[in-house]
Amino acid sequence: MFKRLLVPLDRSELAEDALGQATAIARAAHAGVDVVLVHQLLPFGAFGDAPWNAGQIDAEHKYVQSIADELASGASVSATQTVLTGSPAEMICRRAQEVEADLIVMTSHGRTGLSRAWLGSVADGVLRQSSVPVLMLRPLETATNRRAAKHLFKHILVPLDDSMLAQDILASASSLAACTGASVTLLRVVDPVPMILLASELPVAYPATVRDVEATEQVVADAQKEIGRVAQQIRDESHAEIDAQVVVDSSAAHAIIEFARTHEIDVIAMATHGRGASRLLMGSVADKVVRGSGLPVLLHRPAAVAEQRAKLSETTVAEQLPSLSHV
Repeated sequence: MFKRLLVPLDRSELAEDALGQATAIARAAHAGVDVVLVHQLLPFGAFGDAPWNAGQIDAEHKYVQSIADELASGASVSATQTVLTGSPAEMICRRAQEVEADLIVMTSHGRTGLSRAWLGSVADGVLRQSSVPVLMLRPLETATNRRAAKHLFKHILVPLDDSMLAQDILASASSLAACTGASVTLLRVVDPVPMILLASELPVAYPATVRDVEATEQVVADAQKEIGRVAQQIRDESHAEIDAQVVVDSSAAHAIIEFARTHEIDVIAMATHGRGASRLLMGSVADKVVRGSGLPVLLHRPAAVAEQRAKLSETTVAEQLPSLSHV
């Protein structure tokens, strides 16, 4: 169960879209909310920050205090607040560790507004650096009351593959289900098994891939047993309402999005990386799901991926040292 949620704001209405959902979760979990705003330095001459920004910082403190007071009085949620200075993503992640937040709730875009880019720069940075799960919400450009409490999630979809990396999201998904009373569906997408044809059986033009029905059914059966064991383990540990489904599709992202659309899913929970872990911010499947589902997505970067990225960074620095010594 979540104990403290962190909500990053930047005084924009788009970022404030996260307040309603965070409040609903916090009330259900009896958790506190920490509101954080990062003041960005604007160097001027010999000053570390423009002299006239003192008034802006004062206004920022009053802003987050008003938000915290509103949460405490209007929603009966324990709230703390702070204004930090520095790189937004870095400060947000550092604050999450300091207050021991176990969930960051934020919108994909804030002050700079919506653009063709599916993820704003701050949200991008938080996902890269955060060791805490992030509930990423798509902001609404038109809303009559952005801070109004949102409904609790009712049905959580958790896509898994055959890797341990993908299962890193299970604890966070279970916590979300526990505090919202949501049911959980585990989804495994398997590739259809192509039929092997002899060269003599092929016409001049290669035909579309022919599915080996029997082999595909065996793969589905094996996947159902595996994901069924995971579902039973979660039931035993959390007593959550959970079911497991297996679908056949050559595109995992397409299958996840289509399943969510046709089964009244209102949030998708998944690891940023699964079987195909890479140096990218997010694996291709997670990237496509966030882009195409239009739903809130609970994302968690597996610890193994974070360690891999740290090692890669250290290697890059080490490789650059010889050339830097000649500068």
